[in-house]
Amino acid sequence: MRYLTPILRLFLSLPLCFLSLAVASADVHPWEVFEIEMTAERQAANAYVEGLPEGGAGYVTVVFRGETGEAKDQHYAFAGFWDGGSTWRIRFAPPTPGEWSYRSRSRDPSLDGKTGRFQCTAWTSAEKKANPTRRGFIRVSRDGTRPGRYFEYADGTPMLWLGDTWWNWTKRGIPLERFQKLADDRAEKGFNVGQLFFAGNGWGRQSSLLDETYTRPDLRQIRHVEEMIRYANSKGITVWVHGWWSRPQMKERIGEENIRRWWRYMVHRLGAYNVIWVLAGEYNMHNYGGLGLDFWRDLGRLIDEEDPFDRIIGAHSTPPGWKGGADAPQWSTAEAIHDEPWLD
Repeated sequence: MRYLTPILRLFLSLPLCFLSLAVASADVHPWEVFEIEMTAERQAANAYVEGLPEGGAGYVTVVFRGETGEAKDQHYAFAGFWDGGSTWRIRFAPPTPGEWSYRSRSRDPSLDGKTGRFQCTAWTSAEKKANPTRRGFIRVSRDGTRPGRYFEYADGTPMLWLGDTWWNWTKRGIPLERFQKLADDRAEKGFNVGQLFFAGNGWGRQSSLLDETYTRPDLRQIRHVEEMIRYANSKGITVWVHGWWSRPQMKERIGEENIRRWWRYMVHRLGAYNVIWVLAGEYNMHNYGGLGLDFWRDLGRLIDEEDPFDRIIGAHSTPPGWKGGADAPQWSTAEAIHDEPWLD
């Protein structure tokens, strides 16, 4: 996927008829990132928190509708995300060729009722062969003689998972160029999945994307990690992202609402990239982080409901021999969450 092809800036002072003409010439491919930037009327004290109220809708939502071609009659609703100051962005990966239209809705007058159109042009067979992420997001097989027994891309092409572990490459201080060298090497060797933290709390402050109150995201570092994800996608690698790392007493130290809010923000921010969701690293460690198994079951359901593309969701569990594992009475995924409808 190429990043922002093209970047669309919605100048709110211009007439809507001009906006529609301006975006009509936009051209993207299936599963590329199409981005809209908007400016809110007011700048909140903490837009990250106010924009994602517990149990409520996000601050701005955009409905995308297919108008022609294979896209005709398809529709997706995508929530926007706050990106600093008064800036809000919406990202969408059109799954099929054709003309698409969109309309925004928001309680903020400057974000509400914005419209536009863009054209999505099919990849060639050679282009898809050169980069498998152009075939769409990974899912569990749905048809054929063995449904549910292997992975495939959205276009039905079987996918053999060959993954590499990049746990702490999102730690601060690692330059993008070094990560690119890693991704180039793995792509050349045939890897098609890479694992990264996109954690509210990583293995320490240097790999955490939220502050110590878990209410303020580090946007500079988030953008840096996004560059890594975009680059990996451009090399044909799907990125397997972990939203949290289990710790003792997460309920008291972090709070259930903060954990849920970060996951919603992740889905809104990364949802147009070729990624896979993982509840948390060692989610069951320290007796499920003190949150209980039902919390993680409900969180998986929330992520599934928040993602319009219904992509793969997994859970990363710890064995009982590890530190904190002895307090995980159900360390087997089959014992704990195998029957959850969101688990892939």
